[in-house]
Amino acid sequence: MPDIAAPQAHIDLPDTGTQTRRVESASVFWLLVVAGSLLLPLSWLLPWFVEQTASGKGNSPMDVIVSSPTGIGWFAIWVMGLCMLALFAGVGYDAWAVLTRRGQPFRYGRICAGLAALGALCVLLVVVLVASRTELVFGSTSPDVLIDNAVWMMLTGFVLLAFAYGLRGWVMNHGGLAFTAVAFAIGGLFPLMFNQAPSFVVWGAQSAGIYVLLALGLNVVVGFAGLLDLGYAAFFAIGAYTTASFAGSAHDFHLPFWILIFLGAAVAGLFGAILGFPTLRLRGDYLAIVTLGFGEIVPDLAQNNVLGLTHGPNGLSGIDTPAFPLHGGPLDFGIFGANPRPYYWTTLVLIALVVLLLRNVERSRLGRAWVAIREDEVAASATGINTVTGKLLAFAIGAAVSGFAGAFFAAELQSVTPESFQFAVSVTALTTVVLGGIGNITGVVVGAILVSFVIFWVLPSLQGWMGTLGSNIGVQQLGTIQYSDYKFIVYGLILIGIMLLRPSGLLPSRARKVELETGAESEPLAAVQERA
Repeated sequence: MPDIAAPQAHIDLPDTGTQTRRVESASVFWLLVVAGSLLLPLSWLLPWFVEQTASGKGNSPMDVIVSSPTGIGWFAIWVMGLCMLALFAGVGYDAWAVLTRRGQPFRYGRICAGLAALGALCVLLVVVLVASRTELVFGSTSPDVLIDNAVWMMLTGFVLLAFAYGLRGWVMNHGGLAFTAVAFAIGGLFPLMFNQAPSFVVWGAQSAGIYVLLALGLNVVVGFAGLLDLGYAAFFAIGAYTTASFAGSAHDFHLPFWILIFLGAAVAGLFGAILGFPTLRLRGDYLAIVTLGFGEIVPDLAQNNVLGLTHGPNGLSGIDTPAFPLHGGPLDFGIFGANPRPYYWTTLVLIALVVLLLRNVERSRLGRAWVAIREDEVAASATGINTVTGKLLAFAIGAAVSGFAGAFFAAELQSVTPESFQFAVSVTALTTVVLGGIGNITGVVVGAILVSFVIFWVLPSLQGWMGTLGSNIGVQQLGTIQYSDYKFIVYGLILIGIMLLRPSGLLPSRARKVELETGAESEPLAAVQERA
């Protein structure tokens, strides 16, 4: 008789809560290391200081290395480069040791932390020398020289590596907290770091921030409760149109923005419960088809100006500009395109609020009920769990977060049109959840940032980047290719590659890993969640 436990013998899964946290936190550690390692070479080749009239042209650390010695700043650049090369060797050794199970990983962890700290100090020294006009490290510059984005990218790369290696033990045991601390620290400084690239800040507020909120909400439905939702963009649209209707000249309502974003979330949550009620008996593919139909109905109603409320294809415009009641008077945000910083920081605060609430819900009785429903709804009902209430709350909470994002999205763009809420939005949101790691809040945040970066920044900029590369290396043909014709091919190849390498997502939860690696007949997910 075959041994049914044999397949599990080859699967190395943790058995205790502490081991579980270490396994999940290891992914966070490597995420920080990889991010820092990618920032270093990129910023090494970009200009650090540019004149205001130089159209972005300036000298990079690589240019300083090949020039004649000029003093302590030149020496600091050399030390910085050597630290970077040594860190690459250390990270490569650690990765090799972990993947091949040979050697002793992190054997030189303290040395790597020290090298990263030394590199960060060298960056600060160069900035001080150039800013104080003590030494012309990057050649002759005027007093109004601008510190380019590459300086902060290099500093961030060294700090990430110093943090990951210097506090490796803590990061390995508290990966979620470590990622949260790093993400919000860097996120808060993001508009200042990229002061010379306002369009990048716009991407952070308008694309990355919105898709992070969408991914967090969809993760409740798909990740926590296991309910496949293909019409998630409908709730996004409901939140946006709620704000546009009650904060603008379209219907002559002018409610405060800080009330409207919660009103949009409430209205979207109500529609989420309404959608969930008739689908309680549906599962899997059948549920997906129903939600897909709802996702198609809402944008179509908006397109056809239902009850004269949506203004059809033209949408609703003239939405009131949000304002802060600060120091006794309103401090307007101004036009979004001209001043994206307040929008970005506000999005960051909203994301922090949503993450805090969802983490509390995940660890509550409701969160554990969702895990049981996702694993086996019949068994969950037999143990006394109210599956009707659980599924309705999952739909309502997920829809509310989507409405939250839609309300803020409408305030950012000052207008909403049906084209912004098509099926592609639902697919992209689902992609972020699957790619980041279903059921893991940290993972879906990373997935949302990565997917939005590829779709809304890398692919649209590919034409210009390849043209610049072609002119620099003498291959002008690179700039003549219409990369826009192949952007979905590139996007698809990236997704396929990542999912082949990480089938459970970039930062999977342990419950998801058990489900994928051991099969449905193995250890119950509810038990895994309980021990974790």
